[in-house]
Amino acid sequence: MTRLYPQDDFLARIRILSPAEGGRRTPVINGIRWDFAYAEDGEKPQLSAIWPDFCDASGNSLASDAPLPTGTALLARMWIVFAAMRVYHRTRLQPGCAFYCHEGARRVAVGRVIRLTGLQT
Repeated sequence: MTRLYPQDDFLARIRILSPAEGGRRTPVINGIRWDFAYAEDGEKPQLSAIWPDFCDASGNSLASDAPLPTGTALLARMWIVFAAMRVYHRTRLQPGCAFYCHEGARRVAVGRVIRLTGLQT
């Protein structure tokens, strides 16, 4: 299994927003370094460095040189970049938890946690 990041903390489904929905105007490729926000935090969320590694059903990372589709739910392994934040996210993340991916103030993707993986350890 190939991976972009050293570990994953949870598995999620992410739908990249189209430009018409307010998403990016340029293509997204695997390896993007978005910020993460909990949907329940409302209009002024606290952003965290949690990065997606989009993968196929076998767990292999998707190519990092080809655009990802918009409007389709994609599987992603999620990595909490700063180890010190893992304790905080353990108290908030659970299967079914909704979240957004941001580039600055712009919301560019929506997602939902499927299951916790490395975050449990």
